[in-house]
Amino acid sequence: MKKVVWTLLIVIGALSGDIATAADQGFLFGTITTEWGDEYTGRIRWDKNEGFWDDILDATKEDDDRYDPKYRPRKRISIFGIKIFTDENWDFSYNSSSQLRFGHIKSIEPRSRGRAQVRLKSGETIRFEDAGTDLGSSNRGITIDDPDEGIVDLKWRDIDRVEFFAEPDDYVPTDTRVGRLYGRVTTENNETFVGFVIWDADEIYSTDILDGEDRDRDREVPFDRIASIQRRGSRGSLVTLTTGRELKLHGTNDVDDGHRGVGVNIATLGRVEINWDDFDKVEFLDIPATAIMRYDDFDGGRRLQGTVTTDYGDTFTGDIAWDNDERFTWECLNGDQDDVEYDIEFGQIARIERQSRRSCTVTLKDGTKIRLSGSNDVDEDNKGIFIETVDGDLEEMDWDDFEVVVFKDM
Repeated sequence: MKKVVWTLLIVIGALSGDIATAADQGFLFGTITTEWGDEYTGRIRWDKNEGFWDDILDATKEDDDRYDPKYRPRKRISIFGIKIFTDENWDFSYNSSSQLRFGHIKSIEPRSRGRAQVRLKSGETIRFEDAGTDLGSSNRGITIDDPDEGIVDLKWRDIDRVEFFAEPDDYVPTDTRVGRLYGRVTTENNETFVGFVIWDADEIYSTDILDGEDRDRDREVPFDRIASIQRRGSRGSLVTLTTGRELKLHGTNDVDDGHRGVGVNIATLGRVEINWDDFDKVEFLDIPATAIMRYDDFDGGRRLQGTVTTDYGDTFTGDIAWDNDERFTWECLNGDQDDVEYDIEFGQIARIERQSRRSCTVTLKDGTKIRLSGSNDVDEDNKGIFIETVDGDLEEMDWDDFEVVVFKDM
């Protein structure tokens, strides 16, 4: 009887377009097979702070396809304003940091305490190493909400395979109240970002708890009762409840300078991360249906293709390897603007234009322009832009020779 009622609610919500039920919020879903052969199917929470298809898996990519060092640009050094080149002490590694939205993934298979094989929807297989807590023995836990078993807590060493797929319409979660955090985040520089909120690298659900102390009393406030949170100095926050009541909380990393930052997932961009000192306020909002990304919205990625123009006006069209590293639309361009860290999915980028030795302007497909710096993806430490042309030639250029790239819209 429960299944019938839940299915009816889903249908009503879909027809009205205004009701965001738990089943249509883009939760991670799949089957986990353990080392001892048990299988659990349901919603998945990964490493505490990933639970949705547009969340990002952070790892180190084992990249055997990077071009041989002899093709890469030489290291640049300026002496008295004169640019010279040298290969001395140039570090070349076939491993690189990587970000990947979960919606592109078909399966994850742990290979050791710190490695995993990730298969994408496209059929591509990638070898990843841990670069934090998303993969490997440092993972903070994987939970799955199985309709027969309830919430099952697993560790990395317990996992044999995770198979992802779209959530069936008749799935009933253990807690039907669970929802996602969505809101407007404002920085100290008055930059505003609207999207799905990741609070303190931990809290992502409306049923998660904000901890703090109020007048020497411990408080545990569910996020679905919070209207806004505003930083008040380094030691506390002003929390406004949906009832209008205000709490001045302190004493925990949820509300003071021990905070690990505020993440915002934006469908047309990727992810931004804001440090606590640069954060001002978050106002929680209702989730618009257009913001939700479901499993079928991801394609597993394609080769980066486009036209690169040099500083001399020459153009080359073909498959692109950016920074001798990123080759696919699922990969991310990293950089900073106004103390905000950006991880922009290449599939959302229309063009990149060099502005100086240390920065470039990124234009997204929705027309948004962002000037980025602070990363070898977007400055003179870029390890080379390579183009495999339609004629079969390999062209490469360093940052000083690069002018602009326009990506093919596929």
